[in-house]
Amino acid sequence: MTRRRASEAGFSLLEMLVGLILLALISVAVTQSVRTGLRLWQAAEANDSEAEWQQTEWLIERWLSRAISPKGYTLDSRVIFEARADGVSFVVDGQVGRKPAGYSRIGLAAKFNPVCPGSSDFILTWEDVTMASNFAPAASDERVLFECADAITFDYGAVPEQEGSQPGSLSPDGDLPRVVRIRLVAGGKPRVVSARLLYAG
Repeated sequence: MTRRRASEAGFSLLEMLVGLILLALISVAVTQSVRTGLRLWQAAEANDSEAEWQQTEWLIERWLSRAISPKGYTLDSRVIFEARADGVSFVVDGQVGRKPAGYSRIGLAAKFNPVCPGSSDFILTWEDVTMASNFAPAASDERVLFECADAITFDYGAVPEQEGSQPGSLSPDGDLPRVVRIRLVAGGKPRVVSARLLYAG
């Protein structure tokens, strides 16, 4: 009895092979499931970021289009609208600003990012300003809209079809440029924000 039980204990070679085959099949199935899950998660994340960017793009275009013209103000035009090669700042009223009444100064700029050498972040700055104190800033905020862009350029045109006006300058009468275009390139993919300014003369 003891010898027979000892010989029957353990697994036969066939049982070991069947077990190994089942283990291999289960491993392949789990690996494929994980890969599929990762692909779906990455696709969902890409869709979310694209939808978020489209919303941001719409807001920027809306803000830019409603920039207040320096015409009619005795201040330096750069206080109200400043077009630079590395960014633009402009003032909007309560219809599109953060507050239901009053004014806000919005800034969009390329800012060097030391984490991504050779790249820049696309930055949004926001200040509450009061006309009574010559648009002096009050509360302010800064946010990164897009990280580590390969290139960010700002173009100012006299008319929508004519790009590349001299950055940093307004028209001779101190009015707004007709159009502002912001181009971002990230991972080889270009993105363009373009706004035709409503109050340009």
